[in-house]
Amino acid sequence: MDSWFSAPSIISALRQHVDIICMLKDHPNWRYEYKGHKLRLRDLYSKLSKKRGKARVKASVVVKMPDGKNARIIFVPGDKKRGWLALLCTDTALAGDEIVRLYGKRWDIEVFFKMCKQHLKLVKEIQIRDFDGLIGHTSMVFARYNILSWFQRQQADHRSFGDLFRTCNNELENLQFIDALQRIIQMARAMIQKSGTMSKKVVQAIMDAVMGAAIIFFGFSSDKSNLISGY
Repeated sequence: MDSWFSAPSIISALRQHVDIICMLKDHPNWRYEYKGHKLRLRDLYSKLSKKRGKARVKASVVVKMPDGKNARIIFVPGDKKRGWLALLCTDTALAGDEIVRLYGKRWDIEVFFKMCKQHLKLVKEIQIRDFDGLIGHTSMVFARYNILSWFQRQQADHRSFGDLFRTCNNELENLQFIDALQRIIQMARAMIQKSGTMSKKVVQAIMDAVMGAAIIFFGFSSDKSNLISGY
């Protein structure tokens, strides 16, 4: 859940039923006990040793909440002003990366509620004060969403799936032009040699001629020219 609901009193009440993962607000009155000291969130961060570089989790610590129970707080990169954001998890056995992964699902929940309210007429469709009637109406709206989601997954273009798109995009970024060219040359050489129509010396001469022309045409720097000339 979001930092709106991260007050220690709310966390204490909810954790009696479920474990909590939430974003924390740096509230001046919310204190977390660490090594015998009750600290505000920013003060707690200053006491911890941080991982350098582009670590996904900068710091992780188990603290005691006002109700006397333990919770894990992790600090992640973010917020341009402070340089960090804090997540709390009542399950202290969970690793920092897993807490980040689970909290990331909150965005899908936000999109779900927006779709239900804006397009599927949650609350707006009927006017009723009966509790059972409200439960029935909410269940019907959620059922509509599930049916529409199922149809979307059956018919949508897979290229529109966010995770798949980002994965392919990262792969393309990692595969630079010079790497792609090397792979093409290696494949071409292997196919020609496999055919058995040319000797190894002739194949090498053809490759040298092609690469010499490529170096001139693309204007490679000297280090890249030496790298591809070996192929």
